[in-house]
Amino acid sequence: MRSREHISDVTRPVLSSAIRHQRQPPMHMRYEPTVVYMLAEQARSHGVDLPGAAGPWHAAERRLERPGRRSLSVIPVVTNEQTEVMVDTLERAVDVAGLLNWCGVHELTPIPALAPGE
Repeated sequence: MRSREHISDVTRPVLSSAIRHQRQPPMHMRYEPTVVYMLAEQARSHGVDLPGAAGPWHAAERRLERPGRRSLSVIPVVTNEQTEVMVDTLERAVDVAGLLNWCGVHELTPIPALAPGE
């Protein structure tokens, strides 16, 4: 039979690692279209009426069955009824939809198997 000291010496590193992990979970990298947000901000600052730009894109909200990140009940999206792009706030959804409309982008064609950084 093993002694209490032996078991604690064996489990101590495992428990320490688990506690460290729980206190400081690893950051998950999420893609954020900062360039798009900056372009929308620049256009707005030069007097472009992004919310009033005519086109197929509009801001919407997708309802969630249960609370998501930050306990939100909806996810803000930009959609043209064929494609949905998730964004972080409804205000940004309005800006991105307006920017796409103002630029004359009618649809987005995704690149298959594109990974961030490529």
